[in-house]
Amino acid sequence: MTTIVCFGDSNTWGCPPFANIAQTPDRIPPPRRWANIMGRQLGEDTWVVEEGLSGRTTVFDDPIEGIHKNGSRTLIPILESHAPMDILILMLGTNDFKDQLSITAFNSARGMLTLVQMVKGHYALVDHPPEVLIVTPPAITEDAEPAIWGEGHRRCRDHAHYLEQVAHRTGCFHFDANKIVSAGMDGIHLDEQSHEILGRALAREAASILAMRAAR
Repeated sequence: MTTIVCFGDSNTWGCPPFANIAQTPDRIPPPRRWANIMGRQLGEDTWVVEEGLSGRTTVFDDPIEGIHKNGSRTLIPILESHAPMDILILMLGTNDFKDQLSITAFNSARGMLTLVQMVKGHYALVDHPPEVLIVTPPAITEDAEPAIWGEGHRRCRDHAHYLEQVAHRTGCFHFDANKIVSAGMDGIHLDEQSHEILGRALAREAASILAMRAAR
């Protein structure tokens, strides 16, 4: 059975766009989240693991939300928990642009590079390590709450450009979600229609990667 692990933040967890920051976060039902939509498109022989955590950064400790939001602190245990796997999807970076971190697009991509290096190192002695697909998340828009995101919509502008470079230089695959979807009314999260579109698109991307993997 093919196993795909999706390591991401609230857009993998399934947080829908919300009207204001006082609203209690809801969660899109499992069948309507992009990872599960992708899995259905790929068929019954595919097992998709959703590893989404709201607020997760690439490699940065969040002084407000907690150090457990740092993706580098939990990545290796997750790799071992769900081994073996065929594809690891990394869709992170949005939370790097929160005002308390004020990370640039370049440094967020450097954070992704660190995660990729961790993965490559972990599987250095494995004959068939998983393929890594880096997904650029939907860009932050001006609708994002300034008390949380500040100028995040400006700092994230070159995110896809730098993540493409990371993928190219490390032998990973890259998909820019901004080519097909955009953040909803809160400037951060995908709505259900966007989850459907992204899930179907990533199913095609994953099928292509799996075909190349099988041909090696």
